[in-house]
Amino acid sequence: MGKKHKILIVDDSAANVYSLKKTLQKSDYEFLEAHTGESALAAIQELDPDIVLLDVRLPGIDGFQICEKIRLFNKHVPIVFVTANLKEFVDQVHGFEKGGDDYVIQPYDPKELSIKVKALLRNKRLYDELLEEVRDLDRMKTELLGHNEQLKEVNSRLEEKNEYLKTISVTDPLTSLYNRKYFHQRIEKEISAVQRYKHPASVALVDIAGFSKINEELGGPQGDVILKEMANLLINSIRVSDLAIRFDGGRFAIIFTHTSEENAMVKSNMIQASVQTYPFPVYEDLIPAEKQTRYETVTVSVRIVVTGIDHVWIKSAADIIEALENTLLTCEPNRTVIARKE
Repeated sequence: MGKKHKILIVDDSAANVYSLKKTLQKSDYEFLEAHTGESALAAIQELDPDIVLLDVRLPGIDGFQICEKIRLFNKHVPIVFVTANLKEFVDQVHGFEKGGDDYVIQPYDPKELSIKVKALLRNKRLYDELLEEVRDLDRMKTELLGHNEQLKEVNSRLEEKNEYLKTISVTDPLTSLYNRKYFHQRIEKEISAVQRYKHPASVALVDIAGFSKINEELGGPQGDVILKEMANLLINSIRVSDLAIRFDGGRFAIIFTHTSEENAMVKSNMIQASVQTYPFPVYEDLIPAEKQTRYETVTVSVRIVVTGIDHVWIKSAADIIEALENTLLTCEPNRTVIARKE
């Protein structure tokens, strides 16, 4: 049996700890527990977990403070907030600002939690492997200080690996798009640039209508195919200077740089039309026997909500996300609408 993944659960509720263990139970998972902020910090330093599932409300020191302290000595262990207290958009953004990688709101979908943990563990494994390569290259660099040509080659490889290390933590492993974490990092920069230089920029949230039903009817692997195809469609529909992002589940975000809200609507309508006519492939060998279909392709509907970043009511990423998600609740499939602040 290979090395087990160590999962540290930080929660003062025995019932919550039991529920998380029951949801995630796998033979290659080893569960560790901490019930206070102080014991969590000690456990991370002593036990070196592969991922941390962190409650926000803890006695003594809250989860945001714990996350911030962890990042002082451990920059890359994945941290997922698992709590009922992140329903406010401001709190969600705050969690990312303090160094969190993702969040799950209780009551959570067991499948969603399992998928997120699996994806973050995969990224952690890749990060660890790359980090070891970087250390090896650093050692080689020290040994080759007197050999300029070899040193140049090692420096080039070292720079490449270090750049990959930066990229992997903000990349969605399924679609290879940027992930939600990067969205928060980039959107704050765009807001600052819009306010400082007065040039336009816009954001769109693209939601695959009924994506959970697609997964139920065709199975998760076929659902993944649709997500990958949607990612490719979006990449081919935007400029190099724009950004397509896997936002969450069946949702994607697009940051239109140097683009007014009016022009972002035009571009989003073009994406809407492309999706409606796009034949998303169905692969028979990916669909469970009991869910077999005679169709070789399926059509997909999306809802798109757009907002310019230059509105006076936009002060932070939380304002944008709140407006987009609230407007999305009333948006019909195959529609593109402008988000408004309630």
